[in-house]
Amino acid sequence: MAIAFLFPGQGSAEVGMGAELFERAPRVEAYFAQASDQLGRDLKQLTLEGPEAELVATENAQPALFALSAACRDLFAEACPGEADFYAGHSLGEYTALYASGALSFDEALSLVCQRGRFVAEACAQHPGTMAAILKLDDAVVEQICDEAAAVDLVVPANYNGPGQVVVSGTAAGVARAGELAGEQGGKFVPLKVSGAFHSPLVAPAAERMKEALKAVAIEPPRGTFIANASGKAASQPEVIRDLLYKQIAHPVRWRQTLDRMVAGEVDAVVEFGPGRVLTGMYKKVHREAQVFNVNDEASLTAAAEALASYGA
Repeated sequence: MAIAFLFPGQGSAEVGMGAELFERAPRVEAYFAQASDQLGRDLKQLTLEGPEAELVATENAQPALFALSAACRDLFAEACPGEADFYAGHSLGEYTALYASGALSFDEALSLVCQRGRFVAEACAQHPGTMAAILKLDDAVVEQICDEAAAVDLVVPANYNGPGQVVVSGTAAGVARAGELAGEQGGKFVPLKVSGAFHSPLVAPAAERMKEALKAVAIEPPRGTFIANASGKAASQPEVIRDLLYKQIAHPVRWRQTLDRMVAGEVDAVVEFGPGRVLTGMYKKVHREAQVFNVNDEASLTAAAEALASYGA
């Protein structure tokens, strides 16, 4: 049986996440202390108490979620040693996946995440935009919708999340027009509460700044198979990973292809580290018989560790 470790993106961040782990696993505080030093603010307090508007801001949500997901993975490793066969993360979560797979050290991954959050937040402030999910339509139809809506203003596919679910990103006018066209095609249009047009050309300035930041870090070949967002394919060479991380910011997340790659790799057990159940939910839609686990507190950690130990992980 193949096992995949998955790591969520910043949309999973919420006030109060990790509260039980802070009480029961004191070492979690060290992860947040290091992130707080990088940000220059008390990230633990912000995570546990809010306000929500500040926590979900890109520059705060990304390091907070990275610190918590990394801590969940490391605590799990103590209870259930061993590597996964596959590693992947959604957008921000890609950095946590690279840390978990040994490709990035914690210090370097945290530094990159803090810079990424700041760069993206500043790009969004300079070039405002929004995002929305289009449901019940094929990928090709959504792509055609974006091409047509672009006559009004910029809008592009941003996240290919799974069958019948594509997130589009762009200016408010472009996304709104895509919503109108999706409705005409029988699709469902769901605006998202986000602070910018992630994974679109509007955040390209952040990608260019991130390209320079990535040059300063050491990347090792990952343990297991790492699947990259920008390609939806396995990547193992450090320079290829570096380039894909740069491209990831302003290009779509090809999560559908990531799911298909894991199904082809006979992944029958998936563990999502951090708050929420977004990624395990997506995997169940393409592989209903798979065993899925979400590690975000002591009880879920113990349950997942025991289950995977019984599978011979």
